[in-house]
Amino acid sequence: MTDTVRPAVAADVERLVDIETAVFVPPDYEPMSRRQFAYHVDNPRAVLLVYDSDGSVHGYALGLMRTTSRYLRFYSLAVAPGLQGGSVGRRLFEAIEQAARERGLGVITEVRADNERLHRRYLALGYSEFQRKPEYYPDGCTAIRMRKSR
Repeated sequence: MTDTVRPAVAADVERLVDIETAVFVPPDYEPMSRRQFAYHVDNPRAVLLVYDSDGSVHGYALGLMRTTSRYLRFYSLAVAPGLQGGSVGRRLFEAIEQAARERGLGVITEVRADNERLHRRYLALGYSEFQRKPEYYPDGCTAIRMRKSR
């Protein structure tokens, strides 16, 4: 079996939408659309990576960059439901962090205030809180913004 993390290509978009809609369910989250994924595949300010196992995509991670920022914004990560809880998400997240380091950037992310497990994980990985944004998510939940310098 060949497992790799690679940049997304246009042929991956349909599978990315399938994963996205299975994982991000309103009202907690608003899933990204086919159009958004297609845009990010070609966006030079985006890092869209997929986890590919023998030619099948099972997850993705998306980071966004602004020319005026010293940070890559870790925007989203999703793993197909059958593979959650294993190493796929960790490998995608590590690849996003590596992509940021290669560009001389730190990483900024946000986590739902009610997702204590993920919040603790970010803290353990060296992220620190720098802002809370009330009513950030569609259901009104607060976001905790966190960052890690390069």
